[in-house]
Amino acid sequence: MKKTLLVLLLVFISFGLFGCEKEEPEEVIFDVPEEVYVNLQDLPYAEYLNLTNPVVTITVKGMGDIVIQLFPSVAPNTVNNFIAYIEAGVYTDNEFHRVIVDFMIQGGELDDPSCTIEGEMTSNGFENNLVHDRGVLSMARVPGDYNSQGSQFFIMHAKSNFLNEEYTTFGGVVSGFNVLDFIAQLNDGATEEPSTPVYIEGITVELNGISYPAPICIDND
Repeated sequence: MKKTLLVLLLVFISFGLFGCEKEEPEEVIFDVPEEVYVNLQDLPYAEYLNLTNPVVTITVKGMGDIVIQLFPSVAPNTVNNFIAYIEAGVYTDNEFHRVIVDFMIQGGELDDPSCTIEGEMTSNGFENNLVHDRGVLSMARVPGDYNSQGSQFFIMHAKSNFLNEEYTTFGGVVSGFNVLDFIAQLNDGATEEPSTPVYIEGITVELNGISYPAPICIDND
């Protein structure tokens, strides 16, 4: 009888039937330098900043937050589109999949974007005077097609004049430049992918009491 109990005890242990749970891997916390104080009035897009603009907080897993003001006065339908994607929750667990130091970081890639909109840039007949300075938020599109903006966005790491009038700018970073810099420097030079995955843990938007309509989408049917 004692031998039988001993055998059963060993079986229970070997199959983990005593309720032992597998330990979850610890979250990686990256060594991101502390942010240096930035006077908002010194930003190149300071004229577009105000207290009623929507404020977006991008939480990057293990790194911290990038906070951005959206500029409805610059590109209203693009702002509406971005807000709609945020409120739909589709950016959670997305990645900054394209990272180029001294250029930009890009995220928001979806298999099936729910809305495609016309580009609000000068080359598409829309007056947009916000240039691609460091910290500016802009929309990606299909090369050669101004009316192909979907869910993908990018944040400028450095001023890039050749993008002006060709891509829709619609916001600017107000804090989290240290996180922006850290992500941009994760490119190993061999590809445009970061050397380690950069996950968007979540994005929230504060509308400051203003309602924004649904975006005007292009009918692709």
